[in-house]
Amino acid sequence: MRNWFTGAAAAAGLVAFGLAGCSDGGAATKVAQAQKVVIEGKSVTASGCVRPVETTSCLVVKGRGGGYYDISTASPAPDPSKGVAISMQGKDQGKNTECGRQLTDVTWSYLNIQCGAPSTAASTEKAEKKAG
Repeated sequence: MRNWFTGAAAAAGLVAFGLAGCSDGGAATKVAQAQKVVIEGKSVTASGCVRPVETTSCLVVKGRGGGYYDISTASPAPDPSKGVAISMQGKDQGKNTECGRQLTDVTWSYLNIQCGAPSTAASTEKAEKKAG
């Protein structure tokens, strides 16, 4: 009887230890890690005008949600001075830079769409003076 009680207690301890690893905390952590892996490496497609970011060497394209994609890793890089929009694809690895969401493995092609000149504070003030 004594051996049976010791064996049952040991088995109950192993079951409790095993279930502790399956608690919500462990499962939640594993789900969060799985979601992180899914988010990172996500394929991104966008079209728009390439803009250089002042005081940096970044090139960006505005995304659908209004945020910017940093496509500085593109090689060869699109030429913003051409004033032509691009269609591009890249991988979102989950990293933000000072210029926007960094994309890797960027491929792109020019579209037959002309981009307007980027507006600056000085050009806006001149236009307002002419109108007023």
